[in-house]
Amino acid sequence: MTELPSGTVTFLFTDIEGSTQLLKRLGALYGELLAQHQRLIREAAAERGGHEIDTQGDSFFFAFPRANAALGAAVVAQRALATHDWPEGADVRVRMGLHTGEPIVGDERYVGIGVHRAARIGAIGHGGQVLLSNATRELVDDDVDGVSVRDLGSYRLKDIDRAERLYQLEITGLRSTFPPLRAERVREPSRISRRSILVAALAGVLAAAVAIPIFAFGQGGSSGDSVETAAGNSVGYIDAESNVLVADISVGTTPTDVVAAEGAVWVTNTADDSVDRIDPATRTVRQTIPVENGPVGIAYGDGSIWVANATAPCRASIRSRAPWQQRSRPARGLPASPSHPTPSGSQTRKAAR
Repeated sequence: MTELPSGTVTFLFTDIEGSTQLLKRLGALYGELLAQHQRLIREAAAERGGHEIDTQGDSFFFAFPRANAALGAAVVAQRALATHDWPEGADVRVRMGLHTGEPIVGDERYVGIGVHRAARIGAIGHGGQVLLSNATRELVDDDVDGVSVRDLGSYRLKDIDRAERLYQLEITGLRSTFPPLRAERVREPSRISRRSILVAALAGVLAAAVAIPIFAFGQGGSSGDSVETAAGNSVGYIDAESNVLVADISVGTTPTDVVAAEGAVWVTNTADDSVDRIDPATRTVRQTIPVENGPVGIAYGDGSIWVANATAPCRASIRSRAPWQQRSRPARGLPASPSHPTPSGSQTRKAAR
């Protein structure tokens, strides 16, 4: 046997989904199907420099010296499996899992938790699905033709303490929609796109809303690939129980800060020189209040909404009860920036930059 890859190694586990049902259906022809399956998998792995560590029935365990090689083998194998002419027109679907680690090399085998993690990742998928661990995802190229990677979230793997963030390999022309993974998903703070900024968890003042929400600013074009991404120039309402974006409220141009007070949510729009008042019950903008000089920060205190301006040494205050009015006050030497201390009683949290 050739020397096994050492150092950083990427493992690939594969097995046929529903092999028992295929055996029952095909009878003696199942042996022919299994042999064809083994040939296709082995050829794909050998083409990318994979080392076969073990095989049992309809499953394989390979090791690769490079993550991109393992990913390439999975792509080649799935395409070959999808286009192969199987006995009796059988539908052969193989699930695959990849994980990268630094295992101990034993006598013609590997030792370490990474092997078990890779096997668990492969086992929770579905036929035709390729799952990648976070470690593998960090190493593979993003510019492979006809291939993309989708974030599935974090999951608990059997007998492994640390949750694993998993990704699905999507191959052009092949199936990309699958049932939920066979593992417990770990609830975590909503993952907002790079175009969005997580602002604040709003509680008491939003009692009229269906659930305690999290608001996120959308400041660029929506990626369109995730329900957890707010569109451009909007405030996203995220249900804290499900971590799902349940409303996307259009506001002015370049929203920058938010505060909850007096039964409303107030948002500064820097490019529009305005403040939007959102009704959390209906999740709609009820009023747009003009201010001046590029509002960049907002707070609540002393019965008023206070707005910090970016381009002039003054601040605006908006009465928080009807009639809705705004007036400018001197900043008394304070810098024209949201970085200076806000009035006492403020309930705002500045957006991360």
